[in-house]
Amino acid sequence: MKNKTSLKYVRIQSRETAYRTGKPVGIFAAVHRLQQAGLLTNDEKALYHEIDQVWFQENLPNPPFYDDDKPGKPITWFKTATSGFMLEKIRPLIDVMEKYAKPYDILYTNFPGRIVYEDEWQIAVYSEDTPGRISPLSREHLPMYADVIRRSFATVAREFSLTEENCPAHTSFITDEKLIGKITDSYFPYGYFVDGKLIGFVSLTDIGGGVYELNHLAVLPEFRRFGYGKELLDFCKEKVRDFGAAKIVIGIIEEHTVLKNWYAANGFVHTGAKKFGHQPFTAGFMEWSV
Repeated sequence: MKNKTSLKYVRIQSRETAYRTGKPVGIFAAVHRLQQAGLLTNDEKALYHEIDQVWFQENLPNPPFYDDDKPGKPITWFKTATSGFMLEKIRPLIDVMEKYAKPYDILYTNFPGRIVYEDEWQIAVYSEDTPGRISPLSREHLPMYADVIRRSFATVAREFSLTEENCPAHTSFITDEKLIGKITDSYFPYGYFVDGKLIGFVSLTDIGGGVYELNHLAVLPEFRRFGYGKELLDFCKEKVRDFGAAKIVIGIIEEHTVLKNWYAANGFVHTGAKKFGHQPFTAGFMEWSV
């Protein structure tokens, strides 16, 4: 077995996962979370600020992706050959993690993943096993997520022979203008990103009474069967819990047995069906309770 310090890269991280990277958060983000939770003393806040905002800003190059708020950021590793003294500088932050009983790991490797940034002290990578990043979307993202919705639901339209003539209101034909109409304070759109590319979408709408409606759960055809849809669904369940709500409701094509069974396998129960005269299919309704 190799000596750890003979390996090229080292990372100190918490065991809490970040949605933006799909990976455990690094030591700085982990301590920042403790500060956000109101746990740090004034001395610990000052120490954290001195190490993160002063010393590291003055002594470490700033990777370009740190200056934006885009989802899908890579994660950084220190180079063991050049950054040993930096690890000593971080030691007080490790002590803070231990004080508040927050588990952490110090990882060494020669193969952290696909390198997308490098300087004298550190690298940034996307690793092969990194799942997607789920992130809230804004109005500016709408053209992108509208395209994902239409392309994803086009396979359903083909399967059930739906066209703009016989079913103009089907999701595969939804317009940007109609989606803009959904943007209110009670509308929460989320995107699934892989290597910075938007490949999935889902939205939640607060319809009152502790109930949220889930709409447009979509994954592009070429990215299916990797579990991304389930990750989006599980994410929505957690968000609804965070919102303090009690239930998610959905509407589907009743005849879409595969989809209905998928939702059932993920905890949804069938609550009814209704035929609307203008639709060439039966609308089915399902719900999930917290």
